[in-house]
This record gives sequence, structure tokens and C-alpha cells, in this order.
Amino acid sequence: MLGVPVEASGLSQTCWSILQGLSQSGWPVRLHAPSQRSGAGGATPITTVLPNIAARLPFDLLRPMLQQFAHRQFLSALRQGEVAYLWPTVPLRTFEAVARRGIPIVTEAVNTRMAAAKDVLDAAYDALGAAPDHGITPERIAMQEARNALCAAIFVPSPAVEISYLDTHYAARALPASFGTWVPETLPDRPGIADRPVRFLFVGRDGVRKGLHLLLDAWREAPGNAELRIVGEIPSLLQDRFADVLNLPSVSAAGFSSEMESEYLAADVAILPSLEEGDPIVTYEAASYGLPVIASTHGAGRFGAETGLVEIVEPREIAALKDTIHRFARDEEMRRDLGLRSRAASSDYDWSRVAPARFQKLSDFLAR
Repeated sequence: MLGVPVEASGLSQTCWSILQGLSQSGWPVRLHAPSQRSGAGGATPITTVLPNIAARLPFDLLRPMLQQFAHRQFLSALRQGEVAYLWPTVPLRTFEAVARRGIPIVTEAVNTRMAAAKDVLDAAYDALGAAPDHGITPERIAMQEARNALCAAIFVPSPAVEISYLDTHYAARALPASFGTWVPETLPDRPGIADRPVRFLFVGRDGVRKGLHLLLDAWREAPGNAELRIVGEIPSLLQDRFADVLNLPSVSAAGFSSEMESEYLAADVAILPSLEEGDPIVTYEAASYGLPVIASTHGAGRFGAETGLVEIVEPREIAALKDTIHRFARDEEMRRDLGLRSRAASSDYDWSRVAPARFQKLSDFLAR
């Protein structure tokens, strides 16, 4: 169950991609959500409160009513012998109602535990001399802890998330897993770079969390043959602090884009120096499009930890980050080799493989 509309972006897209991979493998699943927007769907049956024609109504305004209807609809459909897969957007009352019926609950630790993430992000904003704007409050932390306490199992999608769940009351319920992507079967030939700069691609919102400020700082001494492409909303704090960098001819910003295929195909290197993450989909996507990836350990996620194909950087070490950017900008052969190997490795992380593997692991865990 999702507590937000099903759509082809963000957390919602990750959820239905997992379920679609399950459906394709023959697992019986159904997704319950308040509404479904265009571009999302596939093999997974979806039950919604609103008809598709009304899906563009303002969700935030209707949230309490829609979530209440979705709550009742889900509980009415749930049967003994089934497993309730509740995402963190689902209200706590639904977790509690399912738990009272004795039905196993599984949830998804999308990012590192909020209690751990808050300390990291507080420090990042403090280093910028700004008030925290990450949205993690004591109330949200308590809500996450309450949800986790009701679960029989919690998928933890990356080593960083696993670490954040150590020494908690529910550490034994944490199931290592991964996220993934839909790997393109074929890719067009990439244009040569003889007459153009080497393009470094950063994708993400929550700029401070994803280390965009550190990348912009490093870009002040960028190679002359390189350009930086930023896809995603840039917070006003960073727009103000790094206006000099953002206005450089070598930097362009696209804002939110639903045309990510063209962005990946136009890039030469993906870069994600995140300070805090779960298991970033962008890393899987970049690898599946044959891009070499520079990332922090958080930005590398499960893909980097298991394949060893991500160039790991410590994002706070600006000099080392600059050196890595320069090295990738000048070495075309290294970029090509790493990109080809990343593309080959990405096939193991297609949703059609990842989804059934993680739920087979869950089945074995619950059977024990």
C-alpha cells in the first residue's frame, strides 16, 4: 500500500516498479493507493480511491479524506495468509490496524533512519551557516520508529541503511535488499566528444542532502574541457550561495525533467556526492545507460558496494573531489571502460530480477 498517488517519479515509481517486477515473475500482488496518475502502471493491478480522471486533483488538500478511504479499502481487501507491504507514506493507523489482525507487515527503509540522518544533515546545514531545512523533526522520527516496531521485516536497500539500523530494537528484522532500474535492452551510439566538453551529470533534489553544494564548490576549479549538467530543483539557499558557479558558462540546470533518457544519453559521467541516501535509483539508471559513476558511499548504494564499479569520493574533501573530476575529464578510455562494465553489471539489477529475489528472501525469512 502507498499513502500517496501512484505516479512515474520518485518513491511512488520505485514502489510500483518493485511490484511490477513481482507481477511479471508470477507473484500475486495488488497495489492500493489514493489515486493513479498517467505514466504509472503496467502488470500490477492497482486499486485506487479516485478514478483516473480525477487523479490531478490537489492531493495535499484531499490527503486526509483520500488516505482514510484508502485505509478502509485496503483493510477490507486484506486477508489472513497474506502479507501487508506498507510503504512509509502509509499512515500509522493502518500499520496498527493490520498488526491487530495478526497479519505480517513488511515496510521499506527508503533512506537511512531519520534519527541518524538528522545528525548528518544538521551538521551539513551548520557548515553552511544556515538553519536546517531537511524536514526531519522529532515527531517524524517517532512516527518512523512506531511504524518499524510493528513490522515483521524491514527491507534495507543499501549498506548505509543497514548500518543505520544496527543497535536498534528491530535490527534482527532488517533484510538487506537493493533497489534497481528497468535496464534498456539497447542503447544508441553515443556522440563523440572531439568537439564538445565532457558532460558531468548530477541528478537529484534535496541539494544539500545530495551534496550538490560540495560539487558546486569543487566546480569552481573545473577542467576547461568539462561541463556540469544539473537535473532537479536547486534549493534557494544554494542558488544564493553558489550564484557565481551556477552562472558559469560550463554549468546548466534543467530543473525537474521527465525526459531522463535524453539526459543520460547526452552525459559522459554521472556524479552523486550525497551526504545521506538510501539506495539512489539514479546510480542504477546511470550505470544502465553505460555511464561511469563518481559517488560517495551513500551515493554509490548497493550497486557500488557489490560491483566495485563506482569511483568512491569523500564529498567533504573538496580537493580530492576536484582531482577526481579532472581525472575523469581527461581520460576518455577510462570512462569508456568503466561505463561498459557498469552497463554489463546493471543487468543484475533490473527490476525483473531484483523484485522476485528480494521477496523470495522475505518469504524464506518469514518462514523461519
